[in-house]
Amino acid sequence: MPNVPTTEQQLLTSYRKISIATWSHPRDPSTYSWLELPVEDAEAFLKTITADVRPSLTHYVALIVANCLDTYPQLNHVLRGRNLYRRASTDVFITTLLKKKGSLDLSGFVLKEMTGKGLPELASESKRLTEVLKDGTDKGMQQVQQVAMRVPGWLFGPLMRIQMFFQYTLNLSLEAMGIPDDRFGSVMISNFGPLGIENALVPLSPYCRCPVIMGIGAPKKKAVVIGDEVVVRKCVTISFTFDHRYADGAHGAVLLHRFEKMFLNPEQYRSIFLPESTSDKGASE
Repeated sequence: MPNVPTTEQQLLTSYRKISIATWSHPRDPSTYSWLELPVEDAEAFLKTITADVRPSLTHYVALIVANCLDTYPQLNHVLRGRNLYRRASTDVFITTLLKKKGSLDLSGFVLKEMTGKGLPELASESKRLTEVLKDGTDKGMQQVQQVAMRVPGWLFGPLMRIQMFFQYTLNLSLEAMGIPDDRFGSVMISNFGPLGIENALVPLSPYCRCPVIMGIGAPKKKAVVIGDEVVVRKCVTISFTFDHRYADGAHGAVLLHRFEKMFLNPEQYRSIFLPESTSDKGASE
């Protein structure tokens, strides 16, 4: 008795033979989604903030997604072996493009313990961490670069898998060896808008153990339906790549709904974006 009843075997075309030989059965847990959001209100809100370092759209997105993970912690996990464990804090990794000796290199930094932080604090912290990356004084990145330059390509993959086994499966700190703990945090954000890219779906990285990776595109004018009218608005595309091993569609849906609501209504969530100024106002009153 067959598991799947079938009829005759099909004749394969040349490309069908090539494609079957090229790819194995799907093993990628990536689940993609994106939001096209009017961005004028967010940009106007950011311009009203008085701070030594002006917060950017990247900081705005980082704070929103961190709040979403705090609100719905079912997504804020780390996969160790075959089990999920709740992260003790919400950390956000921001990718950074570095120019070095005529070439471009992708790096980044992690904003630790996002809960309760406001946009000015994130902007100031990001500036400091970016400067550390650019002047080459980030010890963790120096260690990674030294290993990458010395180890031959064929050996680099196995070494990374060994590192992941100790850091994530066994959950052991390797800081004594110069390897930073939990380098990528809860979520990774890549802003490719300055490169002129309107939208891209960022792939999951096996070595980062993030349940979601996000992309921020370049703002463009688009037709938007508001009420019963079609109007032209400046919009930005925010892409999300979820790891299906961490969550189902229901988990992703509540995160996306809250993200969209916060993004479009910054004044409604002022106490989250600017907790310091809100508390100061309450004290003065």
